[in-house]
Amino acid sequence: MLSRISQVNHLTLNSLLSSSLCQIGDSTHIVLKTRVLAIKREYPLFYGREGDFNSYDVFNEPIPQPINEFINMQVNNTAPLIKVDRVTIRGCSFSSVIHVGSTCTIDAEARIKHIRQLEGDTPQTPDIGLEKQLSTTASELQDTLQDDATR
Repeated sequence: MLSRISQVNHLTLNSLLSSSLCQIGDSTHIVLKTRVLAIKREYPLFYGREGDFNSYDVFNEPIPQPINEFINMQVNNTAPLIKVDRVTIRGCSFSSVIHVGSTCTIDAEARIKHIRQLEGDTPQTPDIGLEKQLSTTASELQDTLQDDATR
């Protein structure tokens, strides 16, 4: 890998979250991985066993890999600098890269499973087992709350 000097005069970055990277300069290999299980419920009832990523197909499916083919290319960098005057970024999240410089490979992956359980909702995801249990418990909780309210 040919290395050059990276120069940034001014960088404004408001937020950098969740396995993201801001790098000025060269790198050889960058690996970024994010796994998120987001559960939103009308009634905040959690059992502590909902966080098993292996229970959800989205976290186990293979990631398609790019096709690697040789390209004959000749690059002539006449200046030894990568020069940037000003960069303004509001935010970077979920396995993203802000990079001024050279790199050989970047491996970035973000897998997110959203589950929303609101009153009257029927589970719509293929992970029915856990959601059915939680739905039943939410209904039981609502019945208990209604009984308490009528007393």
